[in-house]
Amino acid sequence: MPEIVVDPPAPSCSLLLSKSGVQESQLLASDLLVPRARDARGRFAKGSSGNPSGRPRGIRNPRRRVPDLVARPLRPQALSAFIDRKPHLLRPLAEQLLPPRLAPIDPAERLGIDLSSLHTVEDFRQLLPIVLAAIARGEIAPAEGTRIARRVRGRLRTIRRLARVRQIASVDGRG
Repeated sequence: MPEIVVDPPAPSCSLLLSKSGVQESQLLASDLLVPRARDARGRFAKGSSGNPSGRPRGIRNPRRRVPDLVARPLRPQALSAFIDRKPHLLRPLAEQLLPPRLAPIDPAERLGIDLSSLHTVEDFRQLLPIVLAAIARGEIAPAEGTRIARRVRGRLRTIRRLARVRQIASVDGRG
């Protein structure tokens, strides 16, 4: 068997090794292969678990992860069993399979009302019975009617403020 020849250490290293207190194979960290302390039932003792620092920040809990059904589809039986085990994942799974939600249509638009064309108090008085009739017919929900009424009220306030400013400006002689 041929003899293996090892190069001698570099001079800078040999100076470090010659000092007392420094060993050639000194460990820099704790040995990961040393068995951890265990209790009488064979479980890890308190404070000496297999992963003392825990799951790193930013890594999501694997039990709460949603499988990607597009990349790796599941058979219907497997999907059903999965949902039975983890019902809290039903909505995220359904969002993967169903088309995205449509943007809600403005209730005033559905009724054919252009709020930007309203300029007088009389226009607003004619609008509200139309909204109430649409609610009564079931074309829009009461909450949607309320939203329209609030938008109309805000627009009416703006028009009144603008009229007041114009009146003040004409009295001051600016207009």
